[in-house]
Amino acid sequence: MERHKIQEAEMAALLAHHGQVYDIFPYEKHLRDVIEVIVRFFKDDETLIISGWLHDAIEDTYLTYSKIKHTFGFEVAEIVFAVTDELGRNRQERHDKTYPKIVLCGWKAVAVKLADRIANVEHSLNNNHALFNMYRKEYPEFSKALYFPDPNLQELWDYIHCLMQNVRDIPE
Repeated sequence: MERHKIQEAEMAALLAHHGQVYDIFPYEKHLRDVIEVIVRFFKDDETLIISGWLHDAIEDTYLTYSKIKHTFGFEVAEIVFAVTDELGRNRQERHDKTYPKIVLCGWKAVAVKLADRIANVEHSLNNNHALFNMYRKEYPEFSKALYFPDPNLQELWDYIHCLMQNVRDIPE
C-alpha cells in the first residue's frame, strides 16, 4: 500500500475543506468519520481510503476532477466524480441524477457513498435527530437506487439496514 498517497489525499482534503463545518464541527470530523467506516469494512484498500478522503472535494471545494485524476489517478477521480451530487432544484432531483451515476461507476463508488451515508447516520444518531429522521425516511429510495448484489458491499448494506430498521424516529 502506498501510504504516502493516502497521506497526500488526507492533506489535500483537509486543506481544501479548511474552514468548512459539518453540523457544528469542523468538516475534518466528517472526513475522518467516513475514513473510519471505510477502514472498519475494507481495512487498507488504498483506492477506497483515498476516495473517501476526497469524496466531497469536487462538490464542496476548489479541487477538480482533473486535479484529482492527475494526482491520484483515473479510478479515484471517477469514484469521486460519481459520488459528487449533480445539480438539481432539490434534494430529490439531485439524488435522481446522482444515484445512477454511482451505480454505473461500480461497487467502489457505492462503497464510498455507503461509507459516507453510514458516517452521516452514526453522527446524526448522536448529534442531530432531525437529520437522522431525514436519512431514515430516505433510506428505502436510497437502498433501492444503489443496491446491487456484490459480495464486497454486503456487510455495509447489512450494517446500514440494521441502523435504519432497529431505531425508531427520534424526537427532535
